[in-house]
Amino acid sequence: MAREVKTLMLSELEDRFRNVKQTGCVLVSYQGMKADEARRWRQQARQKGAEVTVVRNALFGLAMERLGAGEVKRLLAGPVAVVSSNDPVAAAKAVAELAKDAPAVKVRGAYFEGNVVGPEGVEKLAKIPGREVLLSMVAGALMAPLRRLAFGLLARPRELRSVVEQLGKRTAQTEGTQQAPQGTEQAPQ
Repeated sequence: MAREVKTLMLSELEDRFRNVKQTGCVLVSYQGMKADEARRWRQQARQKGAEVTVVRNALFGLAMERLGAGEVKRLLAGPVAVVSSNDPVAAAKAVAELAKDAPAVKVRGAYFEGNVVGPEGVEKLAKIPGREVLLSMVAGALMAPLRRLAFGLLARPRELRSVVEQLGKRTAQTEGTQQAPQGTEQAPQ
């Protein structure tokens, strides 16, 4: 391959995976997969929010080294495809779901937050709830004390109002019972 082509491919890989330290990536082998299966697999991955890129190992390793993620090089052996997404958990989930339907796809490992993890780590990542679910859980946890405080502050006036209403009913009943006998005593005179 001509040096110019390699240089262009390297710069494209660097551009595509520029945020790999934040977003992570999952590396899979796809040996034995037919072209039609690979196309379908890529489309399904895209629908799940992940992008599949088939890479040349030497160029991808060099690009990762330049981006400060050289640890990924130890996962590069044989035909490799890189699955990436804006959310590292989404890429792992997409690979885990899609690998069930495509037996030729074997998870090699992943690069996640500066660490290289094996296939077991990818399985664990895939079991983590998605970003939106985690954010809603955090928001719920933050709102719970505020909600309890609001209900506590509102409960005291409600209790006070209830006590005042009950006292008002009792005084009305006692006044009503006291006026009735007086009214009956005054009638015979």
